Amino acid sequence: MSWKNLSLSRIATFTLVLLLALALPLAAADAKGKVKTVAPDKNELVVTDNGKDWTFELDKAGTVFINDKAAKLADLQVGDEVTITYEKKDEKLHASSIRAQRK
Repeated sequence: MSWKNLSLSRIATFTLVLLLALALPLAAADAKGKVKTVAPDKNELVVTDNGKDWTFELDKAGTVFINDKAAKLADLQVGDEVTITYEKKDEKLHASSIRAQRK
């Protein structure tokens, strides 16, 4: 194999890796806070963290758990401590998982 072919091979590999990285969806992030409002009819909830409000839309396939038991968005209560797994899409925060802990 010549050096020219080796360089072309490396460029092709780099290009493929770059294209795959750009094509993959963004990694999900986690947010924690307290439930401020719940709007089941809109599939939304507002969470407060350090004085800032964050509005999340629960995905159609999203899940809600309260004390590790399956629940519905409507079951969440103001003041619940939640951890939300979400992705930002189209300038909105889309929640795929909401986990609440109650005492």
